[in-house]
Amino acid sequence: MTPSVTPLASRGVGEVAFAESLPEAVTSVFWGLTHLGNPYLLLTCVALAYLLGDRVGISRRNAAFALGLGLCAIGLTVGLKHFFGLPRPPISYREGLGFPSGHALGSTTFWGGVAVLAHRGRWRRRLALAGGVVAVVALSRVLIGVHYLADVAAGVAAGVAVLAAAFALGPGFSAEDPTGPIASPTHRHVAVLFGVALGLGLGALALAPGESELFLGIGTAAGGIVAWHRFGERAASTTVELSGNTLAVGGGGLAIVLGVMSGAAELAESGLLIVAVGAVGAVCLLALPVVVGDEGDGAVGS
Repeated sequence: MTPSVTPLASRGVGEVAFAESLPEAVTSVFWGLTHLGNPYLLLTCVALAYLLGDRVGISRRNAAFALGLGLCAIGLTVGLKHFFGLPRPPISYREGLGFPSGHALGSTTFWGGVAVLAHRGRWRRRLALAGGVVAVVALSRVLIGVHYLADVAAGVAAGVAVLAAAFALGPGFSAEDPTGPIASPTHRHVAVLFGVALGLGLGALALAPGESELFLGIGTAAGGIVAWHRFGERAASTTVELSGNTLAVGGGGLAIVLGVMSGAAELAESGLLIVAVGAVGAVCLLALPVVVGDEGDGAVGS
Protein backbone atom coordinates (compact mmCIF):
# COMPACT_ATOMS: atom_id res chain seq x y z
CA MET A 1 0.00 0.00 0.00
CA THR A 2 1.53 3.31 -1.07
CA PRO A 3 0.99 6.18 1.38
CA SER A 4 -0.61 9.35 0.14
CA VAL A 5 1.90 12.17 -0.13
CA THR A 6 0.99 15.60 1.18
CA PRO A 7 0.89 18.04 -1.78
CA LEU A 8 3.77 20.13 -0.48
CA ALA A 9 6.33 20.94 -3.17
CA SER A 10 8.99 22.16 -0.77
CA ARG A 11 9.49 22.95 2.90
CA GLY A 12 13.02 24.13 2.26
CA VAL A 13 14.71 27.40 3.07
CA GLY A 14 17.26 27.40 0.27
CA GLU A 15 19.26 24.36 1.35
CA VAL A 16 18.46 22.41 -1.83
CA ALA A 17 19.99 25.08 -4.07
CA PHE A 18 23.00 25.28 -1.76
CA ALA A 19 23.48 21.50 -1.89
CA GLU A 20 23.33 21.56 -5.68
CA SER A 21 26.04 24.24 -5.80
CA LEU A 22 28.59 22.27 -3.78
CA PRO A 23 31.68 20.85 -5.53
CA GLU A 24 31.58 17.12 -6.10
CA ALA A 25 34.60 16.60 -3.84
CA VAL A 26 32.77 18.17 -0.89
CA THR A 27 29.64 16.14 -1.56
CA SER A 28 31.71 12.95 -1.70
CA VAL A 29 33.08 13.61 1.79
CA PHE A 30 29.58 13.97 3.20
CA TRP A 31 28.47 10.85 1.34
CA GLY A 32 31.01 9.00 3.47
CA LEU A 33 30.14 10.76 6.72
CA THR A 34 26.43 10.08 6.33
CA HIS A 35 27.07 6.38 6.96
CA LEU A 36 27.69 7.21 10.63
CA GLY A 37 23.89 7.12 10.82
CA ASN A 38 23.37 4.02 8.68
CA PRO A 39 21.14 1.59 10.62
CA TYR A 40 23.16 -1.47 9.61
CA LEU A 41 26.41 0.18 10.74
CA LEU A 42 24.78 1.07 14.05
CA LEU A 43 23.54 -2.51 14.45
CA THR A 44 27.06 -3.79 13.77
CA CYS A 45 28.54 -1.41 16.35
CA VAL A 46 26.11 -2.39 19.10
CA ALA A 47 26.50 -6.10 18.30
CA LEU A 48 30.30 -5.82 18.61
CA ALA A 49 29.95 -3.85 21.84
CA TYR A 50 27.62 -6.50 23.25
CA LEU A 51 30.03 -9.30 22.30
CA LEU A 52 33.12 -7.61 23.77
CA GLY A 53 31.42 -5.89 26.72
CA ASP A 54 33.52 -3.87 29.14
CA ARG A 55 36.58 -4.20 26.95
CA VAL A 56 35.11 -1.48 24.71
CA GLY A 57 33.79 0.66 27.54
CA ILE A 58 30.18 -0.46 27.87
CA SER A 59 28.62 -3.32 29.82
CA ARG A 60 26.65 -6.00 27.98
CA ARG A 61 23.45 -4.99 29.73
CA ASN A 62 23.94 -1.38 28.66
CA ALA A 63 24.79 -2.46 25.10
CA ALA A 64 21.54 -4.44 24.99
CA PHE A 65 19.69 -1.33 26.17
CA ALA A 66 21.34 0.61 23.33
CA LEU A 67 20.07 -2.05 20.91
CA GLY A 68 16.57 -1.54 22.30
CA LEU A 69 16.88 2.20 21.75
CA GLY A 70 17.83 1.60 18.13
CA LEU A 71 14.85 -0.69 17.60
CA CYS A 72 12.55 1.95 19.08
CA ALA A 73 14.00 4.43 16.59
CA ILE A 74 13.12 2.17 13.65
CA GLY A 75 9.46 1.85 14.57
CA LEU A 76 9.12 5.53 15.39
CA THR A 77 10.85 6.66 12.19
CA VAL A 78 8.72 4.54 9.88
CA GLY A 79 5.53 5.45 11.72
CA LEU A 80 6.21 9.19 11.64
CA LYS A 81 7.25 9.19 7.98
CA HIS A 82 4.04 7.52 6.90
CA PHE A 83 1.93 9.60 9.27
CA PHE A 84 3.15 12.90 7.83
CA GLY A 85 3.64 11.66 4.25
CA LEU A 86 6.08 14.42 3.25
CA PRO A 87 8.34 13.81 0.22
CA ARG A 88 12.09 14.16 -0.07
CA PRO A 89 13.71 17.08 -1.94
CA PRO A 90 13.34 16.91 -5.73
CA ILE A 91 17.11 16.36 -6.17
CA SER A 92 17.14 13.28 -3.91
CA TYR A 93 18.45 10.09 -5.48
CA ARG A 94 16.14 8.17 -3.14
CA GLU A 95 12.40 7.95 -3.52
CA GLY A 96 9.94 7.79 -0.68
CA LEU A 97 9.17 9.89 2.34
CA GLY A 98 11.52 12.33 4.01
CA PHE A 99 10.05 13.68 7.24
CA PRO A 100 11.57 13.11 9.73
CA SER A 101 15.08 11.99 8.76
CA GLY A 102 15.65 8.40 9.85
CA HIS A 103 19.43 8.86 9.90
CA ALA A 104 19.11 11.91 12.16
CA LEU A 105 16.64 10.18 14.49
CA GLY A 106 18.58 6.93 14.59
CA SER A 107 22.01 8.49 15.12
CA THR A 108 20.66 10.73 17.90
CA THR A 109 19.09 7.76 19.64
CA PHE A 110 22.05 5.42 19.20
CA TRP A 111 25.08 7.67 19.67
CA GLY A 112 23.32 9.68 22.36
CA GLY A 113 22.35 6.48 24.12
CA VAL A 114 25.88 5.10 23.95
CA ALA A 115 27.23 8.36 25.41
CA VAL A 116 24.86 7.96 28.36
CA LEU A 117 25.50 4.24 28.84
CA ALA A 118 29.27 3.97 28.32
CA HIS A 119 31.87 4.12 31.09
CA ARG A 120 35.00 5.20 29.24
CA GLY A 121 36.08 8.85 29.31
CA ARG A 122 34.28 11.69 31.04
CA TRP A 123 30.54 11.74 30.37
CA ARG A 124 30.59 15.39 29.31
CA ARG A 125 33.10 14.55 26.59
CA ARG A 126 31.09 11.51 25.55
CA LEU A 127 27.97 13.64 25.17
CA ALA A 128 29.89 16.30 23.25
CA LEU A 129 31.35 13.68 20.90
CA ALA A 130 27.93 12.11 20.35
CA GLY A 131 26.46 15.54 19.66
CA GLY A 132 29.19 16.19 17.11
CA VAL A 133 28.52 12.90 15.32
CA VAL A 134 24.78 13.61 15.23
CA ALA A 135 25.41 17.10 13.84
CA VAL A 136 27.66 15.71 11.10
CA VAL A 137 25.10 13.06 10.13
CA ALA A 138 22.26 15.59 10.09
CA LEU A 139 24.28 18.06 8.01
CA SER A 140 25.34 15.34 5.59
CA ARG A 141 21.73 14.36 4.89
CA VAL A 142 21.01 17.92 3.80
CA LEU A 143 24.21 18.42 1.79
CA ILE A 144 23.79 15.21 -0.23
CA GLY A 145 20.27 16.33 -1.09
CA VAL A 146 18.12 13.63 0.51
CA HIS A 147 16.53 15.77 3.25
CA TYR A 148 15.46 19.29 4.08
CA LEU A 149 16.72 21.06 7.20
CA ALA A 150 13.28 20.61 8.74
CA ASP A 151 13.57 16.84 8.27
CA VAL A 152 16.84 16.50 10.15
CA ALA A 153 15.79 18.96 12.86
CA ALA A 154 12.65 16.91 13.47
CA GLY A 155 14.68 13.70 13.45
CA VAL A 156 17.11 14.99 16.08
CA ALA A 157 14.23 16.29 18.22
CA ALA A 158 12.42 12.94 18.02
CA GLY A 159 15.63 11.11 18.90
CA VAL A 160 16.16 13.31 21.96
CA ALA A 161 12.55 12.61 22.96
CA VAL A 162 13.14 8.85 22.70
CA LEU A 163 16.23 9.12 24.90
CA ALA A 164 14.49 11.31 27.46
CA ALA A 165 11.49 8.99 27.69
CA ALA A 166 13.51 5.76 27.77
CA PHE A 167 15.83 6.92 30.54
CA ALA A 168 13.40 9.03 32.56
CA LEU A 169 10.78 6.27 32.65
CA GLY A 170 13.43 3.55 33.02
CA PRO A 171 16.75 3.67 34.85
CA GLY A 172 16.83 7.44 35.33
CA PHE A 173 19.96 9.60 35.23
CA SER A 174 22.86 9.88 37.67
CA ALA A 175 26.01 11.86 36.85
CA GLU A 176 27.79 11.47 40.19
CA ASP A 177 30.71 9.56 38.66
CA PRO A 178 32.32 11.83 36.02
CA THR A 179 33.69 8.84 34.09
CA GLY A 180 30.90 6.33 34.65
CA PRO A 181 27.63 5.76 32.83
CA ILE A 182 24.94 8.38 33.38
CA ALA A 183 22.34 5.61 33.53
CA SER A 184 22.51 1.97 34.60
CA PRO A 185 19.58 -0.10 33.30
CA THR A 186 18.57 -3.27 35.09
CA HIS A 187 17.77 -6.59 33.43
CA ARG A 188 14.08 -5.68 33.58
CA HIS A 189 14.66 -2.26 31.98
CA VAL A 190 16.21 -3.95 28.95
CA ALA A 191 13.33 -6.41 28.63
CA VAL A 192 10.75 -3.64 28.89
CA LEU A 193 12.54 -1.55 26.26
CA PHE A 194 12.49 -4.48 23.82
CA GLY A 195 8.76 -4.71 24.48
CA VAL A 196 8.30 -0.99 23.80
CA ALA A 197 10.26 -1.35 20.56
CA LEU A 198 8.00 -4.23 19.53
CA GLY A 199 4.92 -2.14 20.30
CA LEU A 200 6.21 0.82 18.28
CA GLY A 201 6.98 -1.48 15.38
CA LEU A 202 3.55 -3.10 15.39
CA GLY A 203 1.92 0.32 15.65
CA ALA A 204 3.90 1.60 12.67
CA LEU A 205 2.91 -1.52 10.73
CA ALA A 206 -0.65 -0.20 10.53
CA LEU A 207 0.65 2.84 8.62
CA ALA A 208 3.41 1.14 6.62
CA PRO A 209 2.53 -2.52 5.98
CA GLY A 210 5.22 -3.09 3.36
CA GLU A 211 8.42 -1.70 4.94
CA SER A 212 11.12 -4.40 5.07
CA GLU A 213 13.20 -2.47 7.62
CA LEU A 214 10.16 -2.36 9.88
CA PHE A 215 9.62 -6.12 9.57
CA LEU A 216 13.26 -6.68 10.55
CA GLY A 217 12.90 -4.37 13.55
CA ILE A 218 9.74 -6.14 14.72
CA GLY A 219 11.39 -9.55 14.46
CA THR A 220 14.55 -8.38 16.21
CA ALA A 221 12.55 -6.84 19.07
CA ALA A 222 10.45 -9.99 19.49
CA GLY A 223 13.50 -12.22 19.41
CA GLY A 224 15.25 -9.84 21.77
CA ILE A 225 12.54 -10.28 24.41
CA VAL A 226 12.89 -14.06 24.33
CA ALA A 227 16.69 -14.11 24.08
CA TRP A 228 17.21 -11.54 26.82
CA HIS A 229 15.02 -13.55 29.19
CA ARG A 230 16.98 -16.70 28.36
CA PHE A 231 20.55 -15.42 28.02
CA GLY A 232 20.74 -11.90 29.47
CA GLU A 233 21.89 -12.73 33.00
CA ARG A 234 24.26 -15.44 31.78
CA ALA A 235 25.81 -13.12 29.21
CA ALA A 236 26.46 -10.52 31.93
CA SER A 237 28.61 -13.01 33.87
CA THR A 238 30.48 -14.37 30.86
CA THR A 239 34.06 -13.55 29.94
CA VAL A 240 34.98 -13.40 26.26
CA GLU A 241 38.74 -13.78 25.96
CA LEU A 242 40.49 -12.03 23.09
CA SER A 243 42.04 -15.22 21.72
CA GLY A 244 42.35 -15.97 18.03
CA ASN A 245 39.90 -18.87 18.11
CA THR A 246 37.31 -17.00 20.16
CA LEU A 247 37.49 -13.92 17.99
CA ALA A 248 37.31 -16.03 14.83
CA VAL A 249 34.21 -17.87 16.02
CA GLY A 250 32.59 -14.81 17.59
CA GLY A 251 33.50 -12.41 14.81
CA GLY A 252 32.62 -14.92 12.11
CA GLY A 253 29.29 -15.72 13.73
CA LEU A 254 28.55 -12.03 14.11
CA ALA A 255 29.33 -11.35 10.47
CA ILE A 256 27.13 -14.21 9.28
CA VAL A 257 24.16 -13.20 11.45
CA LEU A 258 24.36 -9.53 10.48
CA GLY A 259 24.83 -10.41 6.82
CA VAL A 260 21.77 -12.66 6.79
CA MET A 261 19.68 -10.04 8.60
CA SER A 262 20.61 -7.20 6.25
CA GLY A 263 20.31 -9.46 3.21
CA ALA A 264 16.82 -10.55 4.20
CA ALA A 265 15.71 -6.95 4.68
CA GLU A 266 17.07 -5.96 1.27
CA LEU A 267 16.12 -9.01 -0.81
CA ALA A 268 13.30 -11.01 0.78
CA GLU A 269 9.78 -10.34 -0.46
CA SER A 270 7.94 -12.01 2.41
CA GLY A 271 7.38 -9.86 5.49
CA LEU A 272 6.95 -12.94 7.67
CA LEU A 273 10.31 -14.29 6.48
CA ILE A 274 12.03 -11.01 7.38
CA VAL A 275 10.38 -11.05 10.82
CA ALA A 276 11.57 -14.63 11.36
CA VAL A 277 15.12 -13.78 10.28
CA GLY A 278 15.14 -10.79 12.63
CA ALA A 279 13.92 -12.91 15.55
CA VAL A 280 16.47 -15.67 14.98
CA GLY A 281 19.18 -13.06 14.44
CA ALA A 282 18.40 -11.40 17.77
CA VAL A 283 18.59 -14.73 19.58
CA CYS A 284 21.95 -15.47 17.97
CA LEU A 285 23.38 -12.02 18.75
CA LEU A 286 22.28 -12.01 22.39
CA ALA A 287 23.41 -15.60 22.97
CA LEU A 288 26.79 -15.23 21.24
CA PRO A 289 28.84 -14.24 24.34
CA VAL A 290 27.51 -17.31 26.17
CA VAL A 291 28.42 -19.54 23.22
CA VAL A 292 32.00 -18.30 22.76
CA GLY A 293 32.86 -17.18 26.31
CA ASP A 294 33.47 -18.61 29.77
CA GLU A 295 30.59 -18.27 32.22
CA GLY A 296 30.99 -17.45 35.88
CA ASP A 297 33.45 -14.54 35.75
CA GLY A 298 31.75 -11.19 35.38
CA ALA A 299 34.97 -9.19 35.52
CA VAL A 300 34.97 -8.71 31.80
CA GLY A 301 31.96 -8.05 29.65
CA SER A 302 29.32 -7.73 32.37
